[in-house]
Amino acid sequence: MNAQNPFRKAEDAQLQYDMDIFIDEMGESSGVGGGVANFLTGYAIYKGERFPFEAVAYGRIGGQNVSPILQPEAIKRLEELKVDLELFTARLQRKMVEGEMTLNIPEGATPPE
Repeated sequence: MNAQNPFRKAEDAQLQYDMDIFIDEMGESSGVGGGVANFLTGYAIYKGERFPFEAVAYGRIGGQNVSPILQPEAIKRLEELKVDLELFTARLQRKMVEGEMTLNIPEGATPPE
């Protein structure tokens, strides 16, 4: 059974935005909303350009989730490129939930476990 949310745009096979995700900073966990959340800052590389975002990653009943928010300058540039922002953000979210991202570790820092 393939249940889809009728209020969310279906991902078009023609719009598989190919991007690489990098996380620059991962804030400490907090008890936001009664659960554990991490605040992230990072960027997506799409067509050789950098698109910064912030995100909240959290785990709840039903599994892990992440809510990325593109920065205003990223939104403006993506609009100039005629990118579907909703589908781009959905692809960004999916890649992050599935762990398809690189954590940038500052030189001399201890990697997270």
